[in-house]
Amino acid sequence: MKFNSSTILTILATLILAAGAYWYFFTGTGNQQPLTATGSNTNEAQARFQTLIGELQSISFDTTIFSDPRFNALVDLTTPVSPEPTGRPDPFAPIPGISGK
Repeated sequence: MKFNSSTILTILATLILAAGAYWYFFTGTGNQQPLTATGSNTNEAQARFQTLIGELQSISFDTTIFSDPRFNALVDLTTPVSPEPTGRPDPFAPIPGISGK
């Protein structure tokens, strides 16, 4: 079997990439510490959360639109959907009695 230089380079590059991936993922040197909420990070996150809750509690909505006569005059125009019969369990299966020619 005869290999040209581009085939050899492609095989060599693939082997180097595979070895690098193996080294990174399985030797433990590429592992980082897991993300955990401990100590001061937890307290900072809780403080930020409490601050955001305090900001959200002061939000109020003007609900007078619901008592406006124009809003109450709106009519529901939905059309009821009647149930339709279901199709075949497998729509791509051959139909019995019809040749697929």
